Amino acid sequence: MADLRPLKGRKLGDRRVVVDRPHARYFRYLGPGVLEAKLEAQAPRTSGQRWMATLRGVLFGRPLSSAEELAERLPKWKALPVFSSDVMSSVAYATGAMMLILAGAGTVNYQYVMGLSVVVVALLVIVTFSYRQTIRAYPNGGGSYIVAHANLGVIAGLVAAGSLLTDYVLTVSVSVSSGVQALYSAFPAIYEWRVHLIALSIILVMIVNLRGLRESGTLFASPTYIFIGSMLLLIGVGVIESITGNLHQVAGVAPLTGLATENMGVFLLCKAFADGCSAMTGTEAVANGVPAFKPPEWKNAQQTMIIMATLLGIMFLGTSYLAINMGAHPAGFQATGETVLSQVGRTIFGPGPMYYVLQFATMGILILAANTSFADFPRLSSILARDGFFPRQFSLRGERLAFNSGIVALSLASIGLCVAFQGSTDRLIGLYAIGVFTSFTLSQSGMVKHWFAERGSGWRRSAFINGIGAVVTGVVVVVIAISKFDQGVWMIIIVVPILVALMIFIKYEYDQEGLGLEVQPDVVFGAPRRRQRVVVAAQAMTRAVVQAVRVGQTMGEEVQLVHVTLDHAEGEHFRERVERQLPGARVVLVESPYRALVRPFVRYLEVSQAEDPDRLTIVLLPEHLARHWWDRILYNQNVHRIRAALVGRKDFVVLDTPYRREA
Repeated sequence: MADLRPLKGRKLGDRRVVVDRPHARYFRYLGPGVLEAKLEAQAPRTSGQRWMATLRGVLFGRPLSSAEELAERLPKWKALPVFSSDVMSSVAYATGAMMLILAGAGTVNYQYVMGLSVVVVALLVIVTFSYRQTIRAYPNGGGSYIVAHANLGVIAGLVAAGSLLTDYVLTVSVSVSSGVQALYSAFPAIYEWRVHLIALSIILVMIVNLRGLRESGTLFASPTYIFIGSMLLLIGVGVIESITGNLHQVAGVAPLTGLATENMGVFLLCKAFADGCSAMTGTEAVANGVPAFKPPEWKNAQQTMIIMATLLGIMFLGTSYLAINMGAHPAGFQATGETVLSQVGRTIFGPGPMYYVLQFATMGILILAANTSFADFPRLSSILARDGFFPRQFSLRGERLAFNSGIVALSLASIGLCVAFQGSTDRLIGLYAIGVFTSFTLSQSGMVKHWFAERGSGWRRSAFINGIGAVVTGVVVVVIAISKFDQGVWMIIIVVPILVALMIFIKYEYDQEGLGLEVQPDVVFGAPRRRQRVVVAAQAMTRAVVQAVRVGQTMGEEVQLVHVTLDHAEGEHFRERVERQLPGARVVLVESPYRALVRPFVRYLEVSQAEDPDRLTIVLLPEHLARHWWDRILYNQNVHRIRAALVGRKDFVVLDTPYRREA
């Protein structure tokens, strides 16, 4: 209840009224029955909660309102390091991976490295122009899952999603392991601590990403541009020395021995090509992250993709050229061996400051390459959760507008993989590339169908470009699957179908439970004979909420539904349905721009109670009874938190109103 206080003005006859609303500290009044929760509404109350809030503020920064989302978007100069660090970083290991495979038939076969590098770059050009078409067709984000799902069906979309999810985990594992390898190439004494350093690096990248996309772009921009500058300087100096005949040979590195156990042939070339294709992992990241760009999103994304592909092509070809002409040798499975890039840098720059700048920059870009996955994995998992294929908590943004559940899940999976493989890049890279090329193929195939269905301006040219991309990447998938099957690809071939089956199962569970909880929009529920005033925590218009309201109407004269919403339009739609279908029920909307659900609800109850301290507030919590053990993970999380916040307080009676769906 607002307190109206008439005040006299400075001049005779002046009058003014001050409206003192008791909830003004915590809520902003938007209209009859509509409140917007301020940041204070979710402020911690206990000393423990305040301590945790302070710690979160130090680590992650202040909470951001939903209205600040546009300001968190990235300009091109920040988007380049965020979305291209993965593909740029592959320069550090792709050439060495090809050389290691070719060494199986003798080091004389290093002569094929340059030709294979040219083929990889040609493939990069095809994929880049194919994804430019995807960005134009899907300006709101055209990830492989969205394109394949929309054009090829649910299963194709889930296969693309499962392939990308596994590839994102592998990207973090391979890139961070390679970064730490670059460090112990320069400082061999830290080799024994490699797994600990890998885990620590992943945790640090996780913390930065939990601070939000804009801050991660700002923090990661400098190391990325230092790496690009160091690489371009290295290649420029090396090419000039080669032209002038002053190019030195790598010294102090013995050729690999004992590996020449295979015959040179097409199969070995295919294996080397498959490892070289690891240079292209992450190419799709820009298309996946179009909504993260500043307006005009799709044009900025297209330009960023061209810049990314150009830099990658120059650095990859330059590294391969110098490595072959300078007599570099891959580190092989001797984990403490020196990387090919380190050998080239040490020889051209000498053991001076620029060599260490290159090594630290390489370590930095490889660790930051994980950031591409941290940008895309949470976004993809949120889309899957929105469509019902992932647990719903993956669709929620945290205090810093980041998808916290996806970020944490990616970190844990990547650390577990690195521990299992002891941080060995050569063992991990065998699992690499097939996932991303599978998603490439499905995405480009979906785009061909999209153009044939749309038939807009220039559709034939676009369909041809995407068709070439689909055919070429499809061939690469077959080559990788056959040539690297014994290197661990068989595990990915098993894991992806398991992920697809799991996502289908989650979707089935949500759909089945939704059918049982759904309220038909044309049904009007009459009031029972007895009434009391109660408050119902209403997350959505479900049968569980209807049951709680009907129970409440037997207890008092008025039933109040408090609905905390993240979206004004959704809240108004909820109010309209309740007023139409549950006559006599009063709806209070609490808009929460900081995306907190529980604390604004509790704070509203406290403010309402303070208006009439002699009244007892009965809070009904609609609860969906779990029929299976996994339903306990999918449902009732907020109900448990509200109960924990209110139960036992003298002014509140908290009652559960369980609802079990009919079998």
